[in-house]
Amino acid sequence: MTKRTWIGATVLAAGSAVATYFLDPDNGKARRIRVVERSGHLVRVTARRLARESRYGFHTLVARARHLVGRERPEFADDRTLLDRVESELFRDRSIPHGRLNLEVEGTTVVLRGQLDDADAMFKVEQAVRKVPGVTAVKSLLHMPGTPAPNKADALAASGRRRPRVIPKDRT
Repeated sequence: MTKRTWIGATVLAAGSAVATYFLDPDNGKARRIRVVERSGHLVRVTARRLARESRYGFHTLVARARHLVGRERPEFADDRTLLDRVESELFRDRSIPHGRLNLEVEGTTVVLRGQLDDADAMFKVEQAVRKVPGVTAVKSLLHMPGTPAPNKADALAASGRRRPRVIPKDRT
C-alpha cells in the first residue's frame, strides 16, 4: 500500500469516528449543541481579544506619532518624584548596595554620596543614574574605604596645613 492510501484510510476512519460521535441517537444532539456553544464562545473571546489588542496598537501608534510631531520639551519631574524614580531604577539591580548610598536631587542633578568597595561599582552606579529619564547631570561624591570623600579632601588637606591654635592659659 502506498502512502496516499494510508492517508486516505486514516481520514476515512477519523471521519467515521466523528460521524459516529455526533450522530449517536442517544447523546449526539447534546454533543452537537455543546460543540456549537463552545466554538461560539471561542469566537467571541477571540474577537474581543483582537478588538482590544487592535485598540491598544492604534492608540500606541497615535501617541508615538503625536510625540514625534509635537516637539514639545518634556516636563521635568520635581525633586521628590525624580528621587523616587532614580531610586526605583537604581535599586532594581540587587548588586548595588542600598544601605551604603545616599542620593540627593538638586533640580535635575543627582548627587551621589557614599562608600563603595571598588571603582567599578562606583562607575556602574553613576552610569545607572545617568540613564534615568529626567536626570541631566550626576555629581559623584562616592569614595572607596580608606579614602576621604571628594568633598572632604580639600578641607582635610587645608586643616592639615594649618597649625592648631594654642589658647593661652589664664595667668592667675
